[in-house]
Amino acid sequence: MFEDEFSELQVDMVDICNEYSKGLADKIFIYAANEGLILAQHFYCIKSNLYKCSKLNNVGLQTEFDVSKDCQGQVLDILNEDIQKIQSLCEKCNQPVPKLMKLVYEPKTKKFNAEYKYESQTTEDVSVFDNYDAWFEEEKARLADKGTDTPPAL
Repeated sequence: MFEDEFSELQVDMVDICNEYSKGLADKIFIYAANEGLILAQHFYCIKSNLYKCSKLNNVGLQTEFDVSKDCQGQVLDILNEDIQKIQSLCEKCNQPVPKLMKLVYEPKTKKFNAEYKYESQTTEDVSVFDNYDAWFEEEKARLADKGTDTPPAL
């Protein structure tokens, strides 16, 4: 029961981000922090490059993405609501509440990976925003490392 409801909320998070990227992303990355301040962010790998949600129109596809503040706000509202529902579910079922979830979904293969942290990830010097930026940069570096072995995608 708990696992099913927890999974459904993660599926909802992935679905809204997949919809935002019109199903064209090779990978969807969702950052969900809950440390007093709830922060949800999403970014995408398309054509072997990473793009923050506001930059999807820089991909060079023949598609126009709605990256308006209104649309981004609607996605973040859903993500934030799901984070709050996960917290309520965990509390109701006497399960630890994740302080951080990093979700990665590959729509073409349906591969899903999730990393959960239950201890605080912030300090006086490191905010949830810093941690999100660090994850984006880690993934960018990982992508660049893979790119050294193969020619760049065109």
